[in-house]
Amino acid sequence: MAFINDLSGVIPPLATPLTEDYKVDEANLRKLTRFVMDAGASALFVMGSTGEFPIFTRRERKSIIETVVDEVGGRIPVLAGISDSATRLAVRNATDAEEAGADAVVLTMPYYFRASGDQDALDHYRFIANSTRLPLIIYNVPQAVKSVVSVDAVVQLAEEGTAVAIKDSSTDFTTFTSLVFRLKHLPNFRIFQGSEFQMAASVFIGAHGGVLGIANVIPHLCVKLYEAASQGRVEESRELQRKVTAVSQVFWAGESPLGGLKTAISMLGFGGPTVSIPIQPLSPKSQDGIRRILVDEGILP
Repeated sequence: MAFINDLSGVIPPLATPLTEDYKVDEANLRKLTRFVMDAGASALFVMGSTGEFPIFTRRERKSIIETVVDEVGGRIPVLAGISDSATRLAVRNATDAEEAGADAVVLTMPYYFRASGDQDALDHYRFIANSTRLPLIIYNVPQAVKSVVSVDAVVQLAEEGTAVAIKDSSTDFTTFTSLVFRLKHLPNFRIFQGSEFQMAASVFIGAHGGVLGIANVIPHLCVKLYEAASQGRVEESRELQRKVTAVSQVFWAGESPLGGLKTAISMLGFGGPTVSIPIQPLSPKSQDGIRRILVDEGILP
């Protein structure tokens, strides 16, 4: 677990390239993995929201983790998402992740049924932690799963050693600031920002890095932003944050955020733009808008 205690920097939540018939495009998954590693990623997060984890069967999820672990070859840690609609299903996924060679597991609250409060969150994460040998990372994304992991609950889970890190994708900077300040007495507990738009500010106040979906497209710029912010280079951080924010508009330039990201990745040569059904391909107009963003920011010629 030593690597988690000093993990910092940019962790891309890896997208999962798909063929036109919705099968995993393994060749381009491996190619994308190499691309973000070569750009300086500190670790990889596979089977997160950006990786479209809910659409895959148990066997497919395990196979995707195995593929990424194989391609990484031990050079950086692989964090595996094990989120599911019930705690016992997440336990099953944790077992699969462990067998697939992951270095840590990442977990949201169960989705569909809303948690009733902090005790549900505490019980959920404690049950998982007691069911796996892998370090556990909290993933707070209430807009997707309908339940919030409160700051109080995170602090309690961190203090008792149940969790070793958090990815906060709530986009609530007040909450994020509270996390950073209330956990300062636990320097080994790692705090990662999940919002591209708040990356520089988060590192300035003490975050350990970011788990940024746009790092599938511009991993080198995300790494440079982290390095500039962590070293206090304010003017450079401001310009890099502007650029990362501008490129991140690909999420909102089309009919769906995942469709926008997949289209941008495909324009860089990592397979086609297929997103899991029922999400539809982007319109030609939206595709042109995404290409214009990438051209304007010098990502494409």
